[in-house]
Amino acid sequence: MGLLQAARYYTLKGDLELAKSFGLNRAIFYAWAKKRGVTVRRVGRGLGPGQPAEREGIEENVGDEVAYRSPHGYFVIGGQIQRPVDFDRMIAARFGQDFERFWRAATEYVRSFPESVLKSQREFYEKVYLPVRDRPEKILKRQDLPNRADQH
Repeated sequence: MGLLQAARYYTLKGDLELAKSFGLNRAIFYAWAKKRGVTVRRVGRGLGPGQPAEREGIEENVGDEVAYRSPHGYFVIGGQIQRPVDFDRMIAARFGQDFERFWRAATEYVRSFPESVLKSQREFYEKVYLPVRDRPEKILKRQDLPNRADQH
C-alpha cells in the first residue's frame, strides 16, 4: 500500500519527498484502520491514532482524502512525523536493490489511471490497489492484470 500511495501522491502532486512521507503515512493509517475494523466510509477527519497532534497539523487534501502535515512539512500520524528516510527504511528496504525498478513500475501503473480515480479514495483502493494487493510483482507484470480500460 505504501508504494502505491507514494506513487499516487507523486503522480498528483509531483513532489518525491512528500510522496514518500504520504505513502508511509497512508500505510500506517490503513494498517491501523484494518486492525480496528474501521471501514473506508468511517475513515475521515478526526479519526485515527493521535487525533490531537493531527488536528494541530496542516490539513492536506489528496483528492477526497484528508491527511495531516506537521509544521515541518512532512505528514504526521499518531504524533509521529513520517520522513522520507523512514519510507526508505520501512517500505523501500523491503524491495532491496530492486526498489527503483518497482518504483518506476508503480508510477507507470498509477499514471495509467485517470486522475479522477487517483483523487477518489474508494476508486483508488478498488481499481488501483486491490488488483495488485500483496503482490507487488504484478505491478512489474502489468500484462497479467485485468484490462484497466474496462475498469475506468
